[in-house]
Amino acid sequence: MAYHSRFNDNADRYRLCCGCPLIPLNNGNGASVDADGASLDPVDEAIELFRPNSLFKNFDIRGPGDKLLVYLILFISSCLRRLAERKPPPNREEARALAFAAAHDRFPLPGQAGFPLGALMTSPSSREEEEALRSYLRQCREETGRRLVDRLYAAAAGAGSSSNGGGSGGSSAAEGAAAPNKHWLAFANRRFLDRAM
Repeated sequence: MAYHSRFNDNADRYRLCCGCPLIPLNNGNGASVDADGASLDPVDEAIELFRPNSLFKNFDIRGPGDKLLVYLILFISSCLRRLAERKPPPNREEARALAFAAAHDRFPLPGQAGFPLGALMTSPSSREEEEALRSYLRQCREETGRRLVDRLYAAAAGAGSSSNGGGSGGSSAAEGAAAPNKHWLAFANRRFLDRAM
């Protein structure tokens, strides 16, 4: 059983563009909080659910939140593939540049050739809706890339200092931070729902 978005239940509280909810993102300066006091952020949710959901062959869409979740999981997979292709693995700054470039690549919208979710989202009904969705998805891609790199290299820094078992503690932490977490990169070749971005 796959893990679904928590935004499916309250999707009517957010504006929909092409069937995708435009949920406010946490920008690091302060979390956007809903009326219940729960922190809302689809980017963190996608990063948390990426690895477990990647293990499932099927995923049934239960609401608009799942559509955004699937889109972001496909983007995470694309970023991981770019990082895994680099030999030797990129350092943190190179990875940040690769993720930023991936976020700003030209990407298709619903109704255009090459859009990975095909019939799951409707085509934009107006130019304003198209621009709103493009702007929102670009913002999601930027935040996802930034937070993914932070997760990949923070985990590597923690693992690098504890796995050396003695020696020079300071240099092993620096070396650990220079390479991405191998447990995340192991998911680079997995295709979620047999789709790619």
